[in-house]
Amino acid sequence: MIHVELTTFGAVVKFALDIEAEVSDFYESASGVTTDPDLGKLLESLFHRGQKRVKTLLRVRRENVTEMILEPIAGLDSEVHKPVVVFPEGADDGVVRETAAVLETKLHEFYMHAAAKIDFLSEAAYALELLADANSEAAQNLRAAT
Repeated sequence: MIHVELTTFGAVVKFALDIEAEVSDFYESASGVTTDPDLGKLLESLFHRGQKRVKTLLRVRRENVTEMILEPIAGLDSEVHKPVVVFPEGADDGVVRETAAVLETKLHEFYMHAAAKIDFLSEAAYALELLADANSEAAQNLRAAT
């Protein structure tokens, strides 16, 4: 992914869609290599959650399409919020679990920061805050299960 300053609502949603796709791919792959059945189920549920989140983001973008170009955004950088969605070959369940928890934390930070930047679109900001809350909960669940 190219380093971009996210200066419009449309760019923020596009970035969110891209990272959700990457994270979902990670969860799909990781759920197939884990030896812990509980972790596998959790990763699989996070994969399915990602698919629902893409639909949510597309809906939010569609509902706010007329407002997308009205307000500029500053201070939201894709490089700062780009999650690392790889883990070493042959990683054990602990590494997979911690990588997933870090991903969830990174997504939480992005969605909270993005929601604050698009507060002029209150419904869209609220939707991003809900996504952030789900990320925070998932990170806690991943870390609690260790």
